Parts: sequence; C-alpha cells; structure tokens
Amino acid sequence: MDHVQGKEFVLTDYAKNLIKFKARQLRQRQDFKSAEPEDLQQELWLALVKTAEQFDPAKASLDTFIDRVVNTAVAMLLRARQRHKRGNGFRTQSLDSVRAPRSETPEPLAAAVSADDLARRTGAEQHDETLRREDAEAVQHALAQMPEETRDLCRRLMGGTVASVARDLRVARRQVRKVITEARPFFERAGFNPD
Repeated sequence: MDHVQGKEFVLTDYAKNLIKFKARQLRQRQDFKSAEPEDLQQELWLALVKTAEQFDPAKASLDTFIDRVVNTAVAMLLRARQRHKRGNGFRTQSLDSVRAPRSETPEPLAAAVSADDLARRTGAEQHDETLRREDAEAVQHALAQMPEETRDLCRRLMGGTVASVARDLRVARRQVRKVITEARPFFERAGFNPD
C-alpha cells in the first residue's frame, strides 16, 4: 500500500454518510436508545481507520471496503451488547431461589425484581406511556400541517418501508425520499430530533 499516504483516504463522503446512517439504524434498536449518535459514529470511524491499512485496491473498490468494515463494526457492537446482556462475567442466580427478607415471609427472588431493575440490567428502556402519547400527538400535529400528498405518503411510511411505499405507488424510491426530505421540517418543528 505504498501508493496511499496515511489513513486519510478512507475519510470519504461515502464513509461519512454510511456511518451516519448505520448509527441512526443502531439508535432505532431498543438496546441502543440511550446511546449518543456521536458515540456510535465515533466507534464506527475508529473501526474504519484502524483497518484502513488493510485496503487492497486489487481486491475491491474503496466503497466496498468501507461498507464491509462498517458493517462488521456494527455486527461487533451488536455482539458486544448481547454479550453484556447475557451476563458480562456476573454470577447468575435463579429467580426461583427463595430469599427471606427481614420481618417478612420467604418469597422467590423473582418477586423482588422490578421492571426498572430488568430494564437497567438489559439496557432496555421502559416505555413511558405519557411520552408515547405526547409523541403521537406531535406526529399528528406535524401531519396536520403538511400538504395532503406529503401527509398521505408519511402515513403510508408509518406502516411500510421506502421500497414498499414506492412499489405501492408505482414511483421511484428517489421520489419517496424527496417527499421525506420535504416532510422533515414539519417533524422538526413538532419537536423531533432531525437524527
């Protein structure tokens, strides 16, 4: 790799967009909801820069190399999160075992584990009904402000993907993404984060 000076050659627009997209995808998972997007992006950038010297243009294009490295890094993050959920070196204890709290009758350990304990242990976020209702109200408000065609497409996207909506409407995915871009400011004004 004498033709490449340093590792900066992997810092392309393609890499930037892919890493931003993958971080956004990870944040949609329940176990990554609390992760900061910048932290996830940094992890993916580090993986890419660390492996940059392995790039061989005789084997694949730079974009293909970047894609494989970033996808592998995402898989490793998911694997690490699963490993953390499974115990991460902690001694397991049966929830059927009996504990005897002071001045109470013995009860199974499962009775002492609250939903908050479970959420903290697994990294899952508890569903806040009030927050869910506020989000639903904000979505309805944003939809009400949109032009009818944009609103219709957004409603279709709530139950499908860009590809399925494009197929149903018999339009190009590019057109669906264009409408999504037009709808984004309405959701931002309703209080949703652009990421």
